[in-house]
Amino acid sequence: MIRVLRPGATPSVLATDGVKAAQQHSTDYAAGVREFKFEAAIYGHETVKQALVAMHRVNCAYCESKVRHTGPGTIDHYRPKAAVQQAAGAPFIRPGYYWLAYQWENLSFSCVACNQKKRNLFPLRDDRQRAHSHLDPLEREAPLLIDPSRENPEDFISFRAEYAFALEGNPRARITIEVLALNDRYDLVEQRRKIIRILQTFQKIIISWPESQAAADARQYLNEAVMDTGEYAAMCRAFLR
Repeated sequence: MIRVLRPGATPSVLATDGVKAAQQHSTDYAAGVREFKFEAAIYGHETVKQALVAMHRVNCAYCESKVRHTGPGTIDHYRPKAAVQQAAGAPFIRPGYYWLAYQWENLSFSCVACNQKKRNLFPLRDDRQRAHSHLDPLEREAPLLIDPSRENPEDFISFRAEYAFALEGNPRARITIEVLALNDRYDLVEQRRKIIRILQTFQKIIISWPESQAAADARQYLNEAVMDTGEYAAMCRAFLR
């Protein structure tokens, strides 16, 4: 995971239809409704998705895979909208963060695998401080999942070769890695391993033929690998450091 900068301008469909839908959910909650029907056509609108794709540079917000190698990707709600769990296997808490279903700051672009791993999980440092409705302040919460649009994941997570680890045993990093299965998905780890091998090969070329065109091309590749647009940039940065 790397830090991403969220554009300040909210997509218009969220600022209009999204606000109206959220207001209706709040009205329904006051009337006793606890299960909501969400409008995917609003938070999943093409303009919203394109803005998120650009924001994350076509990479998954969480695992950094180039999402569209295998599919169109999906929109993830950082705070789950319908129901929430403190931990895998824990009881479902309903409703979820229904009032944030269309909030720009709660949306990210992710691969299907990360979205499915995360699902309804949203652990807090103290579950007793969880906001259960639009009437409760979110400021009381201390989320354990790292949000790359609000903080720099590289302050918490680094890599040993292709494997992610929690810097100084940071509990938020450890739980984020665990929830998203960043070290437990074979295809993901294998793809990162292939990138490491490429980095190693280019390093050898630079050392062996430093003045050659091949070395210049290798340096260019390494420079691009650590850019925000690069696939698995956080891992590449850690490896090259």
